[in-house]
Amino acid sequence: MASCLAGAAMTLMALKSGTWLWLVRFFASPAVNVSYVIATLLMLWSYALAVFTDAGLPSFALDHRVRAMEDGPDDDAKEEDENGRYCERCDTQKPPHVHHCSVCRRCVYRMDHHCPWTSNCVGWTNKKFFLLFLVYTSISCLLFNSIVSPLVWQPRHALSPAASQIAEQHETFLQVVWTLSFTVGVVLAGYFVFHLWLLWSGRTTLQFITNKTGEFENYPFLFHWRVYFGNNVVMWWLPVAPELDSRLRGRTETQRLIRS
Repeated sequence: MASCLAGAAMTLMALKSGTWLWLVRFFASPAVNVSYVIATLLMLWSYALAVFTDAGLPSFALDHRVRAMEDGPDDDAKEEDENGRYCERCDTQKPPHVHHCSVCRRCVYRMDHHCPWTSNCVGWTNKKFFLLFLVYTSISCLLFNSIVSPLVWQPRHALSPAASQIAEQHETFLQVVWTLSFTVGVVLAGYFVFHLWLLWSGRTTLQFITNKTGEFENYPFLFHWRVYFGNNVVMWWLPVAPELDSRLRGRTETQRLIRS
């Protein structure tokens, strides 16, 4: 199911981009076309990173698994088990702020939710890319709508002969694509605002659904933002990896040892 939704997302992106490339880019100003291309490239870049970036496997759990292989079970693990901070499905310690994803079958640090559209968890190390994907998809869709709107909504006599011909030949198709693009753009813009509210309240999507209090609810919004986007303000809106605490990035030598 997740793979199907991810495929549907890529199909919608391709449909919108193909329509712009072969039909409507000739009727927009250079500035609008350049803005659309930039937003679309950032959207695709963010989506690829949201899909392929590891959501964040807690190094504390990995370190425990290495110690378990080398030394056998330790007293700390037993104590964590008794205190309910032990993941039986992963057979490892469960540090604070870690949630087990039943789809990925692993624990994820600061897990927000498992996204079927990316077929990946949204966690500490890829939440920035997921949020940027929402932003740039909304911008790309609404720019596309601004280009297509005259062909869909303006009377034929108000258009140039070439635009009028395109609008007449592809009327139904353009209306369908315009509606899909507008719907996706507005919905994802609203979803991004919802995630801003979650950051402000210090909660994740899972905590919102289960009506649980966030562990960091008393911290300011900027603290929550920097947890996922890093401290480099210049890089906040670029889909590049932020500088996060390397111990919990899920990219340590310990993880490579486990996976090998």
